[in-house]
Amino acid sequence: MLTSIDLRRLRCWDGLHYSFQMLHLSQESLWQTCCAIPSDSSKAVLGLVLCWNFIDALHRIREIAQATPGLNVKDLEPRIFLEATALTEEYRHYIQHLRKELNKEPPNAFPVWGSLSWVDATDSSKSHIAHLGAQIPGMQFSGCVFDTHNRKWVSRVCLGIDTRSFNFDPIYDAAVRFEGFVLPHLLQSFPPDIQRHDKLPIMSITIQCRNEHNKSLHVTASDDAARER
Repeated sequence: MLTSIDLRRLRCWDGLHYSFQMLHLSQESLWQTCCAIPSDSSKAVLGLVLCWNFIDALHRIREIAQATPGLNVKDLEPRIFLEATALTEEYRHYIQHLRKELNKEPPNAFPVWGSLSWVDATDSSKSHIAHLGAQIPGMQFSGCVFDTHNRKWVSRVCLGIDTRSFNFDPIYDAAVRFEGFVLPHLLQSFPPDIQRHDKLPIMSITIQCRNEHNKSLHVTASDDAARER
């Protein structure tokens, strides 16, 4: 029988697994989407969606990691991850409290959704900044960060808020490293009878009206796949 701790670990594994998958989906098309903005301005909206979805998914990973039974956040891998992704909390706090931010006096001097910048697809020495929103005098924009020591851009995509820069590539790399540690770590702690399968169990529901004069419904349900656990 599963103990309360087993159930909590199992639910944390589920929470982490799907949050990591959401993170991967945001990251895998982010740079290509930004590179398409100059020829299709509508791509800027998708770029923002991917940026903020990335940040939201990473926030959830951080929260779940710190709530996982048996995972000591002072150990090496959790500590490296939490330190490398700490900026996530500032960004999520900003966007979650946007009403307060928009009521500031004087107003913030940066775009509401941040400064979206990216490295050019064909010229690695060049980067671009999309001027999002109203063109207000005095508005400040921040772009991609260039590492003069290593002579390269810190990230292919950057989202600037105030004086801060969210560099997606190194933050994503830190998340991938943590994923490679935490998911196997949790799996090996599960009892032997707990198994996970690639094929999801799908329950199908069919609704049939008995006749046109009788509004009562007959519902049947079937499970067309084996239970996942």
